[in-house]
Amino acid sequence: MCFSAGASFGASAVLSLIGTAAIIKSRTIPQRLFAAIPFIFSIQQLAEGMLWLSFTNAGLEAGQPFFTYTFLVFAMMLWPVWIPLTIRLMEKDSRRKRSLNVLLGIGVLVAIGVGCVLFLYNVQAISTHHHIHYKIDFPGRKRSLIVPFSLLYFIATILAPFISGIKRMKWLGFGFLTSYLFAIIFYSGFVVSVWCYFAAILSIVVIWILSGERKSGL
Repeated sequence: MCFSAGASFGASAVLSLIGTAAIIKSRTIPQRLFAAIPFIFSIQQLAEGMLWLSFTNAGLEAGQPFFTYTFLVFAMMLWPVWIPLTIRLMEKDSRRKRSLNVLLGIGVLVAIGVGCVLFLYNVQAISTHHHIHYKIDFPGRKRSLIVPFSLLYFIATILAPFISGIKRMKWLGFGFLTSYLFAIIFYSGFVVSVWCYFAAILSIVVIWILSGERKSGL
């Protein structure tokens, strides 16, 4: 499977349309925030598309750090907060809300930790074998933190849809989980880029979820 600037730009264009349609379908502020998921993924894919171009276009090479950090802020800091937050805001069941509050707290901790990493350590995007590898220059001892942080990211981002009592929400969780496992198994060196690409495409489920909310009269 080959990824490229064209794939990222194509996904960005489709997702921007889906996001716009989802926002139109939403009726409340929590629904609009949730509906923005495809649109935000669209911006993220646009950033990675520009990053792809910066590898071959000398005029864009100077912007490579900006595109790299923009993508990583969205991919690694925003999603562990945005997903449990928006699902929690839409949730009606108080017990489920408390569980989602825990996930949101975990997501905030992950975002803070990732923010510190991006600020303190050098980050480099490397194009290899039609994929992008995001290399972070961790000191040797601190590399052991990658696994627990990845687990916390997984818990905050992917578990939230399964906890929600909203109709069809679990399908978003299944989509995220499937794409995450696919990226780990087949693209272990490029998980951040590949998972986000497939998760972005699968976020079209958002508009289906909102359609179900309209039919249920919520």
